[in-house]
Amino acid sequence: MKNEMDLKERNYKIEIMKLTDEDGGGFLAIVPALPGCMSDGETQEEALANVKDAIKCWIETAEEIGREIPREELYRSEDEYSGKLSLRIPKSLHKRISDIANKEGCSINQLIMMYISMGVGCEFGKKQVNITLNNPIYELPAIEELQREKWKDYININKYSSKQTNQSLFRTFI
Repeated sequence: MKNEMDLKERNYKIEIMKLTDEDGGGFLAIVPALPGCMSDGETQEEALANVKDAIKCWIETAEEIGREIPREELYRSEDEYSGKLSLRIPKSLHKRISDIANKEGCSINQLIMMYISMGVGCEFGKKQVNITLNNPIYELPAIEELQREKWKDYININKYSSKQTNQSLFRTFI
């Protein structure tokens, strides 16, 4: 009985997306915290109901085979984050970052924020962009090549005056 209560209390993030007609139409519901846990349905509501059953099955199976069950992730507002991050890095890396920031005419904080923004944006883009090519083998290398070219452009740019801000530098790469 306790096990049944635990299953009902689970609350995982569910992503629902529309399927193309080529993929059978309808909607696909995925639970990112539970690898392989997904379901579909003709409507969003049906996909949601089906994925809730899939969550129960996933948890039951995980318990049977002794697999760890991830804790659910509750929504957290941006207001809950301070915007401050403490980071320890090697002295040599600190010096390199400082040298680059001086060369670009921005602060270390601005430079690190831009690098993090570029990396996060890149990861977001990989998940959101669906590139359709005739040969799927070339999809990932095409994305990686675009990233390398943008990065080379950034490293080789010497035309920025010291008055330009990090924001204007970042807009160059969008």
